[in-house]
Amino acid sequence: MIELDNEAEVLIEKIKGKRFFKRILKRLEKKRLIFTVTTGRSGTAYLSTLLSFFPEIASFHEPSPNFVHVMRDAQKSPNRAIRFLIEKKLPFITSIDKPIYSETSHLFCKGFFYPLIRLGIVPEIIILKRNRRAVARSLFELNTIPGRTSWGLFFYLKPDDRVYLPLKGWKKLHDYQLCYWYCLEIEKRMAIYSEEILSRGGKVYTVKFEDLLDFDSSVRIFRDMGLSINETTMVLLKEAIGVPVNTKRKYKVRKLTQEVSEEIIREMEEEVEEMVRRGGYNEKAG
Repeated sequence: MIELDNEAEVLIEKIKGKRFFKRILKRLEKKRLIFTVTTGRSGTAYLSTLLSFFPEIASFHEPSPNFVHVMRDAQKSPNRAIRFLIEKKLPFITSIDKPIYSETSHLFCKGFFYPLIRLGIVPEIIILKRNRRAVARSLFELNTIPGRTSWGLFFYLKPDDRVYLPLKGWKKLHDYQLCYWYCLEIEKRMAIYSEEILSRGGKVYTVKFEDLLDFDSSVRIFRDMGLSINETTMVLLKEAIGVPVNTKRKYKVRKLTQEVSEEIIREMEEEVEEMVRRGGYNEKAG
């Protein structure tokens, strides 16, 4: 459980004994909580739009209070994530008068997953997958480079955060390689978090972004989630499925294939995969 330390565990135990927290738990007893574990640039806004068509769901993408405002601090101190959940996020969720609360933000899996389940709250999670090269390329072309650019730092993990795939010498990597490493890190979290939820009797839904672009596949996914599709919802889904949301094309300032060749892209990916296996940069080779 790399995301928590002893100080965080002590704080969680103190909170569990508080009356106000017991009231929060009571309010959450009859509410389904659904979060995503995903990279971002993977259809999170699009998924949130589709879920919003179900009358029983309060569907949000990146609502305020927003995980992003404490994500960076949470890498240094898990207590920040715990206090954010207790003081802001959970009170907001309990204020929503619908039986299902859904939030598709990719920030949830960056420091907030373990604090939530250690508090005794087991959400349902959607493992939202998209081809890692497609995601890494999107991050690169937006110049949101993990650990390097301002927006990359704001939204994404870097190799010396509280991560499962730390890398020594990561600052020597190419921008694209940092984007690719980030995708590998989130894939690791997908596997670990799925096991954690299932071991606690929770539900995990694995969804490929491409399947959400197909009407029949989308309907099957939502039915597997136990959602009722009435006539109005069916009409809305038919109108929205396949319609792009939040593409950010106008914000792309670079083009990967203009900077490096397809062969070099493959070589860079293989180098990152090797670094992940051995834990850092090979000084002799580099």
